[in-house]
Amino acid sequence: MIGKKYFGLLAILPLLLLVVSPNLIGETNATDEKDPETECRGEMVLFHRTTGNDFVCLSIETAENWEKLGLGEMVGEPIIEKTVEEPAEENMMDDEMTVEAAEEPMQETTSGYTYTQDFIPRKTLEIDLEHTAIFITDPQNDFISEGGAAWGLVGEQVVADKVVEHQVQLREAAKAVGIPVFYSPHTYTEMDYANWISLNGIDTMMFAIDMFHEGTWGHEFHPDMVPDDNTIVMNPHKGLSNFWTGDAALQLRQYGVQTIIMAGMSANLCVESHLRDAVENGFDVIVIADATAGAGAHSKKAALINYEFIAHEITTTDDIIMRLHEAAN
Repeated sequence: MIGKKYFGLLAILPLLLLVVSPNLIGETNATDEKDPETECRGEMVLFHRTTGNDFVCLSIETAENWEKLGLGEMVGEPIIEKTVEEPAEENMMDDEMTVEAAEEPMQETTSGYTYTQDFIPRKTLEIDLEHTAIFITDPQNDFISEGGAAWGLVGEQVVADKVVEHQVQLREAAKAVGIPVFYSPHTYTEMDYANWISLNGIDTMMFAIDMFHEGTWGHEFHPDMVPDDNTIVMNPHKGLSNFWTGDAALQLRQYGVQTIIMAGMSANLCVESHLRDAVENGFDVIVIADATAGAGAHSKKAALINYEFIAHEITTTDDIIMRLHEAAN
């Protein structure tokens, strides 16, 4: 029988659920032997997995990301297949020789965020402070602190978008105008790590890098996001959404909340999952585009597109803070 630990290592391949971009997972081709001389096909590189002490063929980008996570190292250089470009036919009309780009949708920009859907009217919700709350997912070290388990994948975007700074500003604004802040933390216990047998792609990755392990520094809240007397810390979620494995719906209804201003980590996973479930439970959701990040630009872009379809509104930290103060006055 294959042991649980070995099963978990084999399951580490489905990184696709961590990010939307196929370039980050690429193709993999595990070798039958632990042979460092194995040749990989075009645009692949041999990777030595220290966790399994074996070799696998990966795309160069996937290999780089696995190295960041400390899962092993590349062996040699990738083989780049050359392609021969066919010459363009002569005497073609200029308009036939030019590949026309798809017409860009009409865009609306709000202080750094650009709304891109040309067939879905952009909405702006009215803020009723009596029934509004800030909702932040996973404000923990493993996501938003340098040195956290996932920092190698999300850190660059967290810094570039000033995610922590914006989350702090949202908390401060909430306290200033008298609305509560809800935290939805992510937690795995020692028993979870020892006994879980059905791990999806993102669970496999998090277990492999010891993410959100209860009692560790990575599980703790970021130093700037430690709960205060205006913060309600909900029961931790085990999957991607507190509405399924926590008490989010109960807590929000007990506090009389109807409109959720949502931020947190990560953009295309827990934030999007909380958004979907909040809407399914009848809440109005405003997502703060510059207070979340994902594993690479493609994941964030995909998340923003889905927010525009699902959320009631998408805006920025500066815009929502201004409107909160306007509502208070």
